[in-house]
Amino acid sequence: MACFAILLGCGAREHRVKWRGYPDLSNPVYTVAVLPMYNVTNDVEGPKLVRELITERFEQSYYKTMNLDTVDRLLVDKAGISLGTQLEYITPERLGEILGVDALVYGYLLDFEDVTTGLVNVKRVRAGFRLVEAATGRVLWARGLGVKSLFAAEGAAVVALPFSINERSDSVPYAAIVSLKEVPGIADWHMTRVIATEKPAGAAALYLGEKLVTHAFGVHLKYESVDMVNRILKTLPAGPGREVRMKDNNGTKQ
Repeated sequence: MACFAILLGCGAREHRVKWRGYPDLSNPVYTVAVLPMYNVTNDVEGPKLVRELITERFEQSYYKTMNLDTVDRLLVDKAGISLGTQLEYITPERLGEILGVDALVYGYLLDFEDVTTGLVNVKRVRAGFRLVEAATGRVLWARGLGVKSLFAAEGAAVVALPFSINERSDSVPYAAIVSLKEVPGIADWHMTRVIATEKPAGAAALYLGEKLVTHAFGVHLKYESVDMVNRILKTLPAGPGREVRMKDNNGTKQ
């Protein structure tokens, strides 16, 4: 039981981000809607987790995010949209009218899974995001990244490490998603943990133990998801922290 407690703490602990610096008062984008994620994985809980994490981080970076339940309800009621894949068929301008926000966050979940081979076991999460100005459809910011944890015996870990970080062929192909061409870093991977044991059985036991416990507590792949989101959001420009009102040529606030 003590071992499982340690595994849970190791696998589910959040990397709380304490945003430093100041809001950018010149940034005209304040209100943001995080849209349903374009999910190409077989996991149904992954998109929900990653979307909630992205929403939280936008709030921490001085943006005002729209309640996710409200976003989903308005999209269904006014556009018949319930899935992220359907967002490809509606313009940002129309979404902006429906949701009444300055900008939209499009998210794409490409990997959210465990890869078990016995000697080498990998947990991986990969996603990309675009911040799009609703009024114009202009991409204001975009970034993607994949994050992995590696569980293996010491010898196998050394051999597998370069492949586990840089492989391409074992991931879900995404070339068909046209909008991902605007997302830099989507093919990059970061190794967030390497857990090596003297014997293969030990690595397998740690891997399976963490998998069972994190599933039981509803935090499966949360460690990797949090690390991924934190790294991606490092490049996000700061929001204004308050509503920005622009003036026209006559000095009248709009």
